[in-house]
Amino acid sequence: MAETEERACCRGARVADSEELTKDAVRAACRDGIRSAIETQLDDADSTPIVIDGLPTIGKTHQASRVAAELDEQVAILTHRYETRDDHLAALKDHFEGNPVEIPTFDRTCPTKRGEHGERWKDRLSEYRARGASPTYLHHYFRDTLPCMDGKDCPYLARRDVVESADVVIGGPAHAGLEDVVEDRVVIFDEDPQETYQTEFDASDLAEYVSAFLANRDELPIDNYEQLRLVAGNKDGFAPQHETIRDFLTDSDSLDQQTEAIRDEGGHVEAPTAVFAFLELDGPTIGEASGHDWDDTLRSEAQLDYAELPDGASVVYDQKESRLVVRRAPDLSGTRAVVGLDGTPVERLWQGRLGADDIESWRVLCNDCRKQYLTEVVGYTFVQTTTSVKPYSSGEHVNENDDYGLIEGVANRHETKPNVITTLAAEDQLFENVSSEAFVYPDRVAEQIEDSKHYGNLRSSNDFEGTDVGIILGSRHPGDRAIQITAALEGYTAVRDEQTKGNELDYGIPGNPFLRHYREHEVAQAVLRFGRTSPATVYIHTSAIPDWLAEMVATDPSAVDIRSRREGERSILYSLHDDGPGTAGDIASRDTVTVGEKHTRDCLKRLHREGVVERNDTQPYCWQGTDLGDVPHTAAVDLPESNDLTSSQ
Repeated sequence: MAETEERACCRGARVADSEELTKDAVRAACRDGIRSAIETQLDDADSTPIVIDGLPTIGKTHQASRVAAELDEQVAILTHRYETRDDHLAALKDHFEGNPVEIPTFDRTCPTKRGEHGERWKDRLSEYRARGASPTYLHHYFRDTLPCMDGKDCPYLARRDVVESADVVIGGPAHAGLEDVVEDRVVIFDEDPQETYQTEFDASDLAEYVSAFLANRDELPIDNYEQLRLVAGNKDGFAPQHETIRDFLTDSDSLDQQTEAIRDEGGHVEAPTAVFAFLELDGPTIGEASGHDWDDTLRSEAQLDYAELPDGASVVYDQKESRLVVRRAPDLSGTRAVVGLDGTPVERLWQGRLGADDIESWRVLCNDCRKQYLTEVVGYTFVQTTTSVKPYSSGEHVNENDDYGLIEGVANRHETKPNVITTLAAEDQLFENVSSEAFVYPDRVAEQIEDSKHYGNLRSSNDFEGTDVGIILGSRHPGDRAIQITAALEGYTAVRDEQTKGNELDYGIPGNPFLRHYREHEVAQAVLRFGRTSPATVYIHTSAIPDWLAEMVATDPSAVDIRSRREGERSILYSLHDDGPGTAGDIASRDTVTVGEKHTRDCLKRLHREGVVERNDTQPYCWQGTDLGDVPHTAAVDLPESNDLTSSQ
């Protein structure tokens, strides 16, 4: 559902009021959108949560803080990164008369969890936490033995006491599960909460946790995971056992149980949830098993099962990998208003993750105004260097020679050290390993970049702010299963069309929202990590970009030519650099050159056309290099000239 516009093409243009679309005007539009979204919900108790669709770079974090400072309501701002929380606290101090309170976190606030009382206690708490126990529960359960509770409350609990009365609190998305954080407050999620509210069990953990739970329940007719599978898979034959287990598990309001996390046998808070899920999921058909009717093809086509449990949890079971995913969305029914901030939102994901019946998305800038703002106001130049998706998540498809060549070519063109963003696997392969190919030197390339980071932890990051040259290498793809499970949680069956790949990859869902979320949107988020508040040229070495960003690409990708050099050509370059000029025969006879005279002559001619080597006018020609120390050694790279980029905007 989209917001009804009063006039003009978008909120940004409306706030600018037909004047120049300045940075201040766009930030004011963002602030106006956040404030209006809150006021809409305060005025109408039946209105839905609203997501502000605002590009990275328009200052959503700072504007949210300003709005929070001006409201006559208690506010909670929840965001993943500690540095972003610090930004909110700093901004609030500039606009807020009171003192905002940072919601304490286990890792940063509890001395025992920090390791101040020894590694044994630290590791013990980490283990319980990994099994789902809340920090508050652990402090109360171990009150008489925890070192940080010796005669007083741990700083973690002491700081929690002031949260409920504070006008503005800053924390993480997980804090939305705490009633004293969200009750009667305006809640602002700064970026998508992502998988915060999900718990995933692989096959071995699932069997261990379920068996530990059942073995400690004498009231139940089964005592291990395999027996549960048997009972769950034969509802007619084990009807009494089904009824006994169901009655036992639904005896309380919630299926999750904190006490399970502290069992020495290896329990987990969500073990009871997993047990109940199997009773729901292992029936003959998914529709009959769980009662939902949105897609009865999920099991047959995707080998997944889905159910909504009595306490509101949603579960997906992966039949192929015996994996279970539990999502327990926070209870936001007691909030005054809920607003999300996202540079690349997918409404269906926000709706499911917040447990909302519906959700609205308001865009700050339309596509035309996005282009004007990013290219003319901020000063971005986007150069797409390939027409291929280049899926780099596994590292299997990484083209080292092309990537090294592009990095060196960009560094030379701009006479600076660019920053690089790629996948974790590609980052390791490109910069952490020794190449298996002769005359390929990763260290040489690494020296020509300022820094590299990988996808996955970039949202809201300002690490590359002010960087004037950046390179994106390849795109992410989490794998078919991750996309299918994400889609299943939102009510869709995603099945990959094996006849499609690359730019045409299709999972059978109109618009492919879940693929775009993991791939195109992640690339866009990465692209806009560079510059942000200042001009930047970003080289995008993947075709996996959203349509609105593709419209801003300065030149056709075909204007960029990257040709990998083979071993013989690389050996000739290094010979000319290290051993000096020579005829083709002289060069071919050198120990470091790996090809014969004819091949050497052909390579020299190609390098001459490229402008990398020169020759004299006598026969036989004497060849010599031209600034070979700067020539990309793994690939010949032809980038658009700067004036071509400028004129194409």
